[in-house]
Amino acid sequence: MPVFATEGQYSRFGSLVKMSDTPERFEFHTDVVTANEAGTPTYTLGTVLGKVTATGKYIACVRTAVDGSQTPAAIYLGDGKMGAIVDTTLVAATDTPVLVLARGKVIVSKEALKLDASFGTTPQKQAAYDSLKSVGILVEASF
Repeated sequence: MPVFATEGQYSRFGSLVKMSDTPERFEFHTDVVTANEAGTPTYTLGTVLGKVTATGKYIACVRTAVDGSQTPAAIYLGDGKMGAIVDTTLVAATDTPVLVLARGKVIVSKEALKLDASFGTTPQKQAAYDSLKSVGILVEASF
């Protein structure tokens, strides 16, 4: 796989996305999805999201959840309004379109991922990385 570009439209992802099989078509790996949190969480670049089974909406992935969102399913990249990347920090308190890295083949930096504190042990973190791997998002230490 070629090294992911560090210039241009997606340069802000350089600390997160390390390699992709199609860097010139990075949008192939992304989706605009709906996030909706009960509180007022702030997502930053690299926040790991889970998908609530009943609603199909995404929220910050918490290992102890029981609604489906306990399984890492995507990585927050930015504001998804109109499919544009507007901001890499977002408060998702209502139905909010967000841009996520949803599938691969892509390699992301372990150090740039933002896992909830409930993923506190090495085996718990590894289980989260394995879940992302199941959708083609490989998690590796920075190199």
